[in-house]
Amino acid sequence: MTHDTDRGFDRRTVIKTAAAGALGLAATGTASAHDGLGSSGSTTTSGDHDHTDPTQHTDSENVEKLDYHSLGGVGTSSNAGRPEEPHYGAITEIRTHGDFAYVGFFSSDDPTNDRGMAILDISEFTDAESFTELRNAELSVLSFVRNDDAASAVMDVKVSADGAYVFLSKQPYTALFNETDPTPGTDGESTDATAGSVVAVDVRDKGNPEVVGAYTAWTTGSHNATYHRVGGEDYVFACKDLDADGTAGLYALHFDRATGQFTLVNRWTIDGDGGVGTGGTKYIHDITIQDDPRTGKPTGYLSYWDMGLRVLDLSDPANIEEIGRFEMDRAHYAEPAPVLLDGRRIVVAGQETPSVDGGSSGELYLLDADGLDEGYDGSPNLAELDSWELLSDTSFQNFTLSPHNFDVTEDGWVHLAHYHGGVRYLDIDTDIWQLREKGYYLPHEDVPEDSKMEGLNSATPFTWGAVERDGITFAADINTGVYALRHEYIPFDADGGTHVTAEREDDGSTFTAGQTNRVDLTIATDTEVRVRDEIPAEWAVVGGDATTTETVNGRTEVTFDLPTEGDELTYFAEAPSGLENTQTYTFGPVSYSTDGGETWTPLPETTEDNTVLGVSSGGLGALGVVGAGSAAYQVRDRLLGSLPGVDTELHDHPDREE
Repeated sequence: MTHDTDRGFDRRTVIKTAAAGALGLAATGTASAHDGLGSSGSTTTSGDHDHTDPTQHTDSENVEKLDYHSLGGVGTSSNAGRPEEPHYGAITEIRTHGDFAYVGFFSSDDPTNDRGMAILDISEFTDAESFTELRNAELSVLSFVRNDDAASAVMDVKVSADGAYVFLSKQPYTALFNETDPTPGTDGESTDATAGSVVAVDVRDKGNPEVVGAYTAWTTGSHNATYHRVGGEDYVFACKDLDADGTAGLYALHFDRATGQFTLVNRWTIDGDGGVGTGGTKYIHDITIQDDPRTGKPTGYLSYWDMGLRVLDLSDPANIEEIGRFEMDRAHYAEPAPVLLDGRRIVVAGQETPSVDGGSSGELYLLDADGLDEGYDGSPNLAELDSWELLSDTSFQNFTLSPHNFDVTEDGWVHLAHYHGGVRYLDIDTDIWQLREKGYYLPHEDVPEDSKMEGLNSATPFTWGAVERDGITFAADINTGVYALRHEYIPFDADGGTHVTAEREDDGSTFTAGQTNRVDLTIATDTEVRVRDEIPAEWAVVGGDATTTETVNGRTEVTFDLPTEGDELTYFAEAPSGLENTQTYTFGPVSYSTDGGETWTPLPETTEDNTVLGVSSGGLGALGVVGAGSAAYQVRDRLLGSLPGVDTELHDHPDREE
C-alpha cells in the first residue's frame, strides 16, 4: 500500500474511513451473557469465560460436524488439515461451484506465507451415496493461489457461472490490523500491482490455477465483487467502498476471457442521501445479483450501509437503473432467495455491527420484494415481513457477535455465519413469514494461538461465511479453517444429489450469414432432467424438438420439449443475415432443471463462441474452406429428415453439398 497523505491515504485516514466496513475498527464495549457463548468479550477473558478458548465453545444444536480442514497445506484433512498444523493468518470468504470450494485469505504469516486463495475438493461430500460415506468424506486442498503483497487481503471470492474463473477482491487492509509490515517492498512501495484490485484467476486446472488479469485503478481496492453474465458477456460488478479519493461506487467491469482484460463500463452511485436522513454513512459494501425469477432481468441487491439496501436493474451495465430500496442502517449483505418462495420474491438483508453497548447484536430482515413489480418513484418499495437477531441487549467490541455473510437456499433456509455466534440456521416459515432459528454450530478447533488473527479478534469461533451445497454447509472460520456441517432438518440426498454433465458439439466455429449450425448436446445424468441451451437472439432456431423463448437480455432460450435421462439432443440454428462486419456470438451455457423447468442450473464449460463472417470479411468465399466437411453439409435427408419438427426446405442453401 502506497501512502499518499495529500489524497487522504495516510494510515490514520484509512483506519477512520474503514471503521464502517467489514473488518474496520470499532469502539470498545463491555460483556454480557448469551446462549452457548458465555460472556461476550472479544479477545480478553471475561470472568471465568475466555472467547479465545475453543474448549469453552463446543456447543451445537441439530448440527453435526462432518469434517474440518485447517488449510495448513495441500492434501486431505487427515494429512494436511489437522488443527495442530494450521494456516497462520486469517481466512475470509468461501464459495462453492460443482465439486470444488474456493476460500480467500485475509493474511498469511510464517510458515504459510504468500497465500491469496485455497482451492478445495469437496466431491466426497457431493458424491456421497450414504450417510456412512458422508461421514467418512474428507475435504482436500488441491492448491493455493499466491498473494504477492503481504499487506493486501483477499476480502471476497466469487466464481463464474461455468466455474472456469474465480474473481478475488483485494484491499491493503492487512497492515491495519497488525498482521504484517504496512509498507512491504523497497522504499515503502508495494511489490504487487494487484494490492488493491479485482483479480481474475483461471481455475480450470484446479491443481495449477493461473492469475490472468486484474483491474488495478484503485488505491484501496474492491471490498466485494460479484460476477454475472449479462447479454452473453462476462461482467464483474465491484464495490469500491472507501471514498477518501472520491472513487467510491459500484463499478461495472467487462471481462474478456481471451485476454484477461477488464474494461470499465460504468460507475454508479446514489444521488444524495436517498431520503434516509442526515448523519448516515455512505459506504458501498456488497452486491449480489440474480436473474429475477419473474422478469429474467439481471437484478442487483446492493448493500449501501446507512443508505440502505438498493435494488438495481443491471440489464444494461452501461446504464444502471435503480428500481427499489429498503431503508435500514448498516446494510452489509443481502441475498434474494434463488426461486419464488410460495409465490413471493423474497430477500434477506443483514446488518453488520462493529460494536454495541447494551443493544442489538445486529438484525437480519426478511423482505417481500414483490413491490419491484409495481414501479419505482424513489420511495421504499420492499416491505419488511420479519426480523431476527441473536441478542437484543448485549455489549461487545471488535465485531465479536455480529452477523456476517450467509446463503439463502431454494428450500427456504438461511445458512448464516455469525462471527463468534458460529453458524446459525434460520428457516423461512412461509406460513407466517418469519425467520426461525432451528440450530447452530460453534466452530471450535484448537489451533495454536499464534496462528489466529492478531489485530482484530482472535475469538474462536469467528465465522466469516457459510454456503450450502447438496444439503451440506461449508463454513469458513477466520481463525481456524473450513468446516463441513450437516443439519438434521435439511435433507441430504443419499443418492449423492443430482449429477449432470453436458458436452457441446457445433458444426464449426465460423459461419456465413444464413448458414445453419447443428448443435449436438450429449447429456449424462443420474436422474430425469429438462435441458435447455442459450443462443444469441440474432440466431434463429430452425429445427429440433425444442421450444424457444426470448429473454429480456437479447438472448434466446432453447428448451427441449421432453425430459431426458441421458441422451444426445440436437437442434439447428440459422446464423443472422445482412452483416456488414464480422460478429462473434456466444452459445450456452447449457442448463438443466430437476423440477420441470421452475429452476435452472448452468453447467460448466458448455459455452461456445461462433463467428459469423460479414460482407467485408469475404462472406461466402471465406467459409468455403471452413465448413466444407462439417456435419451440416452431409446430413440433408438422413439427419434433418429424421428429426421431428424440422422443415428441410429451410436448409436448402445454395452453398450446401447435397
